[in-house]
Amino acid sequence: MAYAIIAFDGPDPSRRAAARERHIASIVVMAREGTLLLGLPLHGAEGRSLGSLMVIDAQDQGGVDAYLAREPFATGGVWQDIACRKLRIPTLPWRPWPAAAAPMPPGRGHSIVIAAGATDLARLAPMAEAGGLIFAAETLDTPGAILVTTHRDDAAARAWLAGEPVLRHATVALHATLFRPLAYRPLPGMG
Repeated sequence: MAYAIIAFDGPDPSRRAAARERHIASIVVMAREGTLLLGLPLHGAEGRSLGSLMVIDAQDQGGVDAYLAREPFATGGVWQDIACRKLRIPTLPWRPWPAAAAPMPPGRGHSIVIAAGATDLARLAPMAEAGGLIFAAETLDTPGAILVTTHRDDAAARAWLAGEPVLRHATVALHATLFRPLAYRPLPGMG
């Protein structure tokens, strides 16, 4: 079972800066052990850190709580608004993610879409196969989805959303992000 932790920072950016190195060290370990399936920062369009999207392998709320007890951004008071969503990650023809040893990409490389409303993620298989969709999951508590695309700016992401029948009627929150290559487990169907 997978859960998304969608966490927003409090008003003091110095807390994130103070906990950043501990956070990076912890996500490297948790990705390697399979607890962290994907971890991404939530940035505003201008590039400022607003919070984090962490997708974890947990069977229940106890597993989520155990993750949060190990996460420096949670224990250090960086995150002040934390929501947990149970997920189903579909089997799609995902392209492999960059290897853990790959260099960090410069600047914004991806967009996170958090959608509320009915979605049909299987219809996004061609986008996953082409490499434009690197992660998608259906939210199970309420209809919706979390997607990570390769759109490098809000205008491109919004243009795609406007023309995408799967999401045209969903309410969406859009965030810039940066993909840190880690030793993540492959997604279902990843080649």
